[in-house]
Amino acid sequence: MAKRNRTKAKKGPPPLAVEEVRSSHYLAVIWKYLTDALCNEVFASTRRPGRAGERQRKWTLHAMVWFWLALLLSRYESQTRALNEAREGKAPLFPHVDATPEAFFQHVQDVRPAFFQNVFRSFNYQLKAEATTCYERELPINKEAFPEAFVADGSRLAKVARMLKVARKTTKAIIPGSMEAIYDLRRGILHELHFDPDGCVSEMTMFEASIESVPAGAIILGDRFYAKPYVWEKLQERSIFMLTRYNRTVKKQRVAVISRVRTSALSVDDWLVDMGGSQRGTKPIRLRWVRIWGPGFDYKLLTSVLDANLLTPKQMLTAYRHRWTVERMFLAMKEILNLNHLYNCSPAAVGQQVYATAILYNSLRVSQGQIANAARIAPELLSPDKLFPVLIEHYLQGLLAAAHDDHRSGRKLRRPPNLSQSDLDIDIPWLRIRIKEHLVEKRVERRRQRRFCKGRTQHTSYRLIPGAKRLVAS
Repeated sequence: MAKRNRTKAKKGPPPLAVEEVRSSHYLAVIWKYLTDALCNEVFASTRRPGRAGERQRKWTLHAMVWFWLALLLSRYESQTRALNEAREGKAPLFPHVDATPEAFFQHVQDVRPAFFQNVFRSFNYQLKAEATTCYERELPINKEAFPEAFVADGSRLAKVARMLKVARKTTKAIIPGSMEAIYDLRRGILHELHFDPDGCVSEMTMFEASIESVPAGAIILGDRFYAKPYVWEKLQERSIFMLTRYNRTVKKQRVAVISRVRTSALSVDDWLVDMGGSQRGTKPIRLRWVRIWGPGFDYKLLTSVLDANLLTPKQMLTAYRHRWTVERMFLAMKEILNLNHLYNCSPAAVGQQVYATAILYNSLRVSQGQIANAARIAPELLSPDKLFPVLIEHYLQGLLAAAHDDHRSGRKLRRPPNLSQSDLDIDIPWLRIRIKEHLVEKRVERRRQRRFCKGRTQHTSYRLIPGAKRLVAS
């Protein structure tokens, strides 16, 4: 008997509605919403009356945010060199501020990260008009039951050398700060970002500060670290639902069996349980405990969605796997947008760079969604590793082309806030993105495990160094 030729059909790239798009104008969306008026409003609402240094002189809050974004876009290795470019007023990317470098660095110390955080929040609120819910279309969470879907996670910044005078006597590497992110799954952007200059701060402390902006009725995905009774209690008080892995350090007591399934491919136990309750007199929390297992996997999940019709066990398993998108978000901010390279290691400057990076990240993600919609493909098929650097480079070239046109026509040099998307929509062949060249490539090799290094366990924070606590005072 002749053997049948069984050849697997190779999956090619998805069909595209368009092969390429103009790309130089996308990042102009930053200046569409990041206006001088917005920064002045934020400064007035955030400033503490009578506090020395919190005044707007030549380096206004708008100029400070503008400078940090220009620094991230241009990727100068030295902050001082970029500052000299800004003072000369020749580079169209930087603001022209007639002040000494000493005045800038002093103002960096005086401007608390809270100013930049509130700028990020105000900017983000307006940017959502551009950010359509085109990401994670396969997310199995009902929009009517849960209008918003988020992922919560924390991350530490990379350790830095002992660059400040107060830290020269310590022998440990310093973590210059911590971040807690609330990531919007459907819009593909950061909904909230909380930065704390204390690198050893508890992740739960930052999480409690971050959920203030989460609307009622939303659902949050988190890892097992968040599966603690007092966290569930706080969320229930705000009518926020949650889905996490089961934390076996917290005791549970079965109340009722909702369903029980046994097949060769998939087995499910769905229980109502009481979680927590201790000698301190705390009351247990009523939750659903779901175990799903089969060949090669075994998940134990918790959720505060008690109605199994709103969130079935299979939906829980599929939805939880989308939690890893927040890890890719942190990776993009640190590696692609260079957050691992800190231009200034003082706590105030680190916070300013973190929020400026978040503004840039959200703008790039909105652009990624718009490009994907133009090609009629899922945004996740575009690789941020390939797309983000090209968008930044094309934006810079578009600015130089606009500056050259101003020079030829005799007009005054226009800078980013005065250039709209139409001004930068230049039809030049090399300022186009060929979408096939920016698609995600599937991993073909196994991920290598990181070798354990004992030195990575030795770290500290500015708050624990004598004489440096004042630097992280809020």
